[in-house]
Amino acid sequence: MRKLDEIIREFYIQDLGMTQLDERYPRFLSMGISGIKELNFDLKNVVKEVYLTVNDNDTVDLPSDYLDYLVIGTSNGGVISSLGLNNNIAPRTTDDCGDLEVDLNVTSGDTSSGTFSYNNSNYTKDGQMSGRMYGNGGGGNSNGAYKIYKDEGYISLSSFGGGTIILRYLASAESVDGNFLIDDFFTEFIKAWMMFVYTRSTRSFNGQEKHDYERKMKENRKKAEKRRYRFNIREISSAISSGYRSAPSA
Repeated sequence: MRKLDEIIREFYIQDLGMTQLDERYPRFLSMGISGIKELNFDLKNVVKEVYLTVNDNDTVDLPSDYLDYLVIGTSNGGVISSLGLNNNIAPRTTDDCGDLEVDLNVTSGDTSSGTFSYNNSNYTKDGQMSGRMYGNGGGGNSNGAYKIYKDEGYISLSSFGGGTIILRYLASAESVDGNFLIDDFFTEFIKAWMMFVYTRSTRSFNGQEKHDYERKMKENRKKAEKRRYRFNIREISSAISSGYRSAPSA
């Protein structure tokens, strides 16, 4: 899977011949979002991925649009190595100023772990999942452990080396932005859609050019619809909570 922001940056280089972003980025971001809606994605919830800095007290602040998580881990050569869930990590106490304290009360046991990787062999040529979700489950985890305190707005970590974590999560649909995750199969359609919308409103393109970009967009939409990924968000969440591990890219 890829972030919408990455697709827009690639569009700048490959389709527009630009070497850097310019003041039109918000406009192209809006076009990309409209392309997502054009494919009739279910936007009741959206999948986003962010890198979050670990605080000095071994907590991570949850994004303001956070609803539920799919993956919590670290990046390891293009693979997301997951942290283990430990429900015995106690909530943090606060000091006299109301800040979370550094001390962490953790008991052993009740952990799970997994490794996430993306492998094209998991999908048929038309985009259907050809195998079950997989990964490591149960036992300790050398990457560290976590427990989410949603109401308090943070993730509590244990035995984590510091730095940043990757959080792939369900977000409110009102917050669709460049962090929105899109299956690789839809990349070409999103770029073709942006070019179609861009040329349609730009006078420097003649009628034939506009027609050609519209035709290309429609061709890519048909391909995207044929390859539509039918493993929905609810099924992904259910599989992950059951101990299986999905195979998206980092």
